[in-house]
Amino acid sequence: SPEMVSSMFPLKEGLFDLVIFDEASQMTVETGMPSVFRGKQVIVAGDEMQLQPSNMFRAGYADDADDDERYDTDESVSLLNLAKRRFESRTLQWHYRSKYEELINFSNHAFYNGYIQIAPNVTPFKEPPAIRWEKVNGRWIDQSNEVEAIVVVNQLKEILQSNPEKTVGIITFNAKQQSKVQDIIDSRLAEDSEFSVLYNELMSRSLDERLFVKNIENVQGDERDIIIFSIGYAKNEEGKVYNRFGSLNQSGGENRLNVAVTRAKEGIIVVSSIEPEELNVSNTAERGPKLLKEYF
Repeated sequence: SPEMVSSMFPLKEGLFDLVIFDEASQMTVETGMPSVFRGKQVIVAGDEMQLQPSNMFRAGYADDADDDERYDTDESVSLLNLAKRRFESRTLQWHYRSKYEELINFSNHAFYNGYIQIAPNVTPFKEPPAIRWEKVNGRWIDQSNEVEAIVVVNQLKEILQSNPEKTVGIITFNAKQQSKVQDIIDSRLAEDSEFSVLYNELMSRSLDERLFVKNIENVQGDERDIIIFSIGYAKNEEGKVYNRFGSLNQSGGENRLNVAVTRAKEGIIVVSSIEPEELNVSNTAERGPKLLKEYF
């Protein structure tokens, strides 16, 4: 990480022949600059349609004495954005993760104008389809959906029974639903011996093959054979659907959706308690909720 570079190596110009930044869309300009200084040449790689740097722990710094020498970085959200504005760029067109074209089609057309090409050895469509919709009758209570979480864990057990060699990831659309799914897994481990054996076998694999349970805020960089989505949003106890989409409704929320829907190599299971027509996104200013409805 850039922080490790700064702590381990002297601040010497041209210390490295080449410095390569990966996932640079998530890196702030000020975090990356010390490493840039240490390189004779720099490659900045990333995707502006994926996650941007979090502002949660950022602090501002201003010094009036330096006004005349201040670099024009105010408009740059990330190191990738700054590099793209100032240097020659190259676009990588090939997508290699997904085994079936339908897994990447939505993202390709919603975010990349159909510009991304699927690797030549990829099968266009799969039978049965690589994306499966699982409708349940859950309720949105205390920002989570327990019924949906139970169905998600049931789906996990079915995969472990029928395809134990597959890797699995579970993605939720908020942190409380992530915790709810993990709670159901923990309960099932205590009361279902078969599930416990299958789960422990899965978790004994290498780190990048184990089950993960994450929300859309922290899933970038992950990939698994099969991804299970828990949409979570549903009618409340009074039977009303409130259009509150958490981080999807923030600026850049569409990037979080793009990251989430492109994690699968072989299949996606969407577990949802609502139908697309129940999402009223007409008055939503941000793209995230609108694209979620289109993905449905």
